[in-house]
Amino acid sequence: MDLDDLLTEILLRLSPLPSSLPLASLVCTRWRRLVTDPSFIRRFRAHHWRPLGVFFGSDDQGLSFRSISEPWYPAPSKRFSVRVQRDCQADCDGDGSRGYAWVPHGCRHGRVVLSHSRYGHGTREFLVWNPVTGEHHFLDITRFLDPDRNQNGAYMKGAVIRAASDKGPFKFALAWDEIHHGTAHICVYSSETSPWGDVVSAAFDSWSTVGLGNVMVGNTLYWILFGNQVHILQFDLGTQDLAVIEVPPSAYEDHYGIYLCTLADDFGPSLIVMSADLRAQLWVLWERTADSDGGGGARWMRGRIDRLLGLRPGGYWKVLWLAGDDNLIFVSTYSGVFMVHLESMQSEKIFETSPLSDCRTVHPLKNLYAPGPF
Repeated sequence: MDLDDLLTEILLRLSPLPSSLPLASLVCTRWRRLVTDPSFIRRFRAHHWRPLGVFFGSDDQGLSFRSISEPWYPAPSKRFSVRVQRDCQADCDGDGSRGYAWVPHGCRHGRVVLSHSRYGHGTREFLVWNPVTGEHHFLDITRFLDPDRNQNGAYMKGAVIRAASDKGPFKFALAWDEIHHGTAHICVYSSETSPWGDVVSAAFDSWSTVGLGNVMVGNTLYWILFGNQVHILQFDLGTQDLAVIEVPPSAYEDHYGIYLCTLADDFGPSLIVMSADLRAQLWVLWERTADSDGGGGARWMRGRIDRLLGLRPGGYWKVLWLAGDDNLIFVSTYSGVFMVHLESMQSEKIFETSPLSDCRTVHPLKNLYAPGPF
């Protein structure tokens, strides 16, 4: 074993605190080269796959946090409650109350993305919130709403696509569709420059809408499009190109859920397709060819099939969410809520009873940052 290999094995065992890799990168040029290597970052995330806790949202309880952290890094649930309140103005309910709900869209780079929906008014803004520091940014999206097509922002989805550190700058991507016109759009906001960038668009053939889940593979963001057919939006952050990738209908025939993941990120995004017996079928995007309109063909490779949990036939189960960046899937059963790490197939019961029975989404909170240019 040479010195680089030995150092890599040592660095893999650093704590998963947000400051670990940035501080290690400052030691010397050699350490910086090792900890910024994409293969090391993948191994580091796989080694520290366990999140601090999970956010979940329900119609009755709003947004909640449950800690599942290690004993050496306690994460009290109250610390991660949404502490940002908005004044009740003209858009309140008739009884004068705040008629709003926080809807979580995901966690990435230690930041939580939520949409702020007021009943009868739809989504008008997003919140990018750091639950550790309390730092928050409200992003007004009304400029993107067409009163004739998407007046309530019903199809607006958001994601943090890059963040430097706890208090550093971030970039945010907004995705939406014009379902009647077969067009998807993405626009990027930068906290450094404040204004929004240009809207990038791509056409698709079927009646589809942008799903909630998204993954980052390298410098590319992927969103899933659900509808009569399943497609994937591919947005290159460097070139600002937006394309639509076809998914073969045979991949999701008689499915019980389709989710994006990064199990084969050397090739691009992958799909996990659930079957009735809680088996997960992996589909890997093997190759694609683009045309001048941003579309094109795609070749998918069928991967392995894994049974997630040893449940009895016919037993109740429900996939609550698959966090594609971390390849963590959350399954609710009669005996509790389980978290399954798809890379190692390790599973862990995180709740004896399900506090998530009426939840819409579950999002793990992890505070891992990769050092490098923003």
